Amino acid sequence: MNAAMFTGKVVSDVKVINTKHGYPFCYIALDVNGKIHNCLIAGQKAFKFVYEVENGTGLTVDCTINERKQLIIQEYKINSQATRYGQLWDYKLNKLPHRKAMN
Repeated sequence: MNAAMFTGKVVSDVKVINTKHGYPFCYIALDVNGKIHNCLIAGQKAFKFVYEVENGTGLTVDCTINERKQLIIQEYKINSQATRYGQLWDYKLNKLPHRKAMN
């Protein structure tokens, strides 16, 4: 396997994938200079990753590349958080869902 380091921006929601053995994976799409890379993070790191990273987050990832050309994240560093301007939050800082207004 090849090792690499990329800096980019998350352009998808974090998707949690559970295997039949209960081993968690997280999937994201990372935009690096206009090219989209499929990224996976597994194990205990995935639990923390779900709560720290969201669509629009700037990341630097230290990863290996598997035979399917996916980046397997070994370590990551958050460079910038996603902007939350214009989103609605409740009193516990939970994001409120977008609903159409009734006329």
